Amino acid sequence: MDEDWDNLVILDACRYDYFDRLNTIDGDLYKASSKGKKSWDFMRENFATEEFHDTVYVTANPFSTDLDEDTFYHIDHLHANRWDEDIGTVQPDDIVSAAIEAHEQYPDKRLIVHFMQPHRPYLGETADELRRRLDLQGYGQHEDGIQIWGAVKQRDVTFQEIRDAYAESLEIVLDHTEELLGEVSGKSVVTADHGEMLGERVFPFTSRVWGHMEGFSTPTLREVPWLVVDSDERRKIRSSEPIESENTLDDDEITDRLEALGYAD
Repeated sequence: MDEDWDNLVILDACRYDYFDRLNTIDGDLYKASSKGKKSWDFMRENFATEEFHDTVYVTANPFSTDLDEDTFYHIDHLHANRWDEDIGTVQPDDIVSAAIEAHEQYPDKRLIVHFMQPHRPYLGETADELRRRLDLQGYGQHEDGIQIWGAVKQRDVTFQEIRDAYAESLEIVLDHTEELLGEVSGKSVVTADHGEMLGERVFPFTSRVWGHMEGFSTPTLREVPWLVVDSDERRKIRSSEPIESENTLDDDEITDRLEALGYAD
């Protein structure tokens, strides 16, 4: 939060190495070290201890409801009002439209936009094929079936398929990020809250590790992109008394959202 930016775009569970390979957005790319290996760690360490009344947080991540309401000038909890029940996430085009609305409504505020992708449930052709082929748990209202990591562990999904699904989801959110950056003024940074394990082994253990909820803290989970996109047009930012953020979900509904995203394996 101490860095110089007008817009901060957070890609959830985005690895530095995949971003470096797939990104086509012009800018200066650096490797940064995240303060968290999962989303709430990231939010707690970066946001929860201070007040940022010059900033609007537009987020698809349900952990945002654990932040105090006066942490930011305003929090737009997209998991409450733009949730896609069929897929079990917030679609990136809905995040873009909400972010543009926030930029237009609060032109004198810094803007944080937290996409849920490339975090699972994945988007793209490979992910669609896996959903057609497997009874996957966690998508929309679907409580039965198997979690994606369980499917790959029992070899119903190959290593390559899971990595292809992750990469395609990242490419989709990068396209939407580029669209968003073309619609907002000011200097922007694209980063991630944490990375993702995609079957790597963690010494001294012999089993492969998937996701980011197994208790490990690895360079793959901590190394995130920090892409600086400069602009000659900077916004005049000022602090104001925070306004109320609407969250229409109760605790059980928030838990359901988190389970759909794989946070209760």
